[in-house]
Amino acid sequence: MKDRSADDWEELARREPYFAVLTDEGFLGVEGNAAATAEFFRTGEEDITSLLAAVRELLGRDLPLDNALDYGCGVGRLTIPLARRARHVTGCDVAPTMLTLAAQNSAQAGLDNTTFVAASELAALPAASFDFIVSLLVFQHIPPAAGSAILRTLFSLLAPGGVAAVHVTFERPGSALRRLARTLRARSRLVHGAVSAIRRDPRRLPYMQMNEYDERAIRRDVEAAGARLAGRFPTRHGDTSGAVLVIEKSR
Repeated sequence: MKDRSADDWEELARREPYFAVLTDEGFLGVEGNAAATAEFFRTGEEDITSLLAAVRELLGRDLPLDNALDYGCGVGRLTIPLARRARHVTGCDVAPTMLTLAAQNSAQAGLDNTTFVAASELAALPAASFDFIVSLLVFQHIPPAAGSAILRTLFSLLAPGGVAAVHVTFERPGSALRRLARTLRARSRLVHGAVSAIRRDPRRLPYMQMNEYDERAIRRDVEAAGARLAGRFPTRHGDTSGAVLVIEKSR
C-alpha cells in the first residue's frame, strides 16, 4: 500500500487548511471568517514570541534572524510573525495549496520578505544558509523514516552558529502496536473510513497520522551534523509527550 500522507495533506489543505495546521474545532471553516482568521494568526504570534524568548534565555544571546526557515509552514501561521522579525523567511510545505495560501496571507499582511518552496525542493536549498530554523507541530505527522531524513537535511541547512527549534513527539511503551494501527490508517482509506465511522466523525477528513521518534537517534544525527542539543522544552498533549529540541550548530 502507498503512503498517502502527501496526497492527504493536499486534500486537507483544500478542505480545511486552518484546521489542518492547528487542530482545534474553533478553526473549522475559518478560511471564510475574518475574525477567526485573526485569532488563528494571533496564536502564531504568541508562539514565535514565547519561543524566541525561551531560546534567547537558554543560549544567553540574541538570534541574528538574518535568514530563517519555517519547515511545515502550512498557511503561514509562524512564517508571518517570524517575517516581522527576520530579514528574510522561507516557508516550506508538502501541500501546494498550503503554499498558495501562505503566500496570499503573507501578502495580505504587507510582507515582502517571504519565499515559499515545496518540500521536494528542501534538499536543493543552499547548505548552511539559514541562521534560524523552526518547525512546530509538524514532525508528529511525518513517519519517522522520512522525518529523520528531513531532520538531517535541516541540520545541514543550518549556518555555523545557527539555531533550530524543532518539535518532535517521543516513543512510549506499546509504540509498536500503535505504529501498526497508524500505518494501516495512513495507507488505506478503507481502514481510515471504517475507524471514522466507528467514531462517528461526520467530517471524514483524511487521516492526520501521529508518529513518535527515538530521541537518541535524533541526538546522534545532531552530533553527526556538527551541532549540539543545547536544550529541550518538554511538551505534552493528552497522553502524548514530546519536546521542542533546541539545536545549535558549531561555529
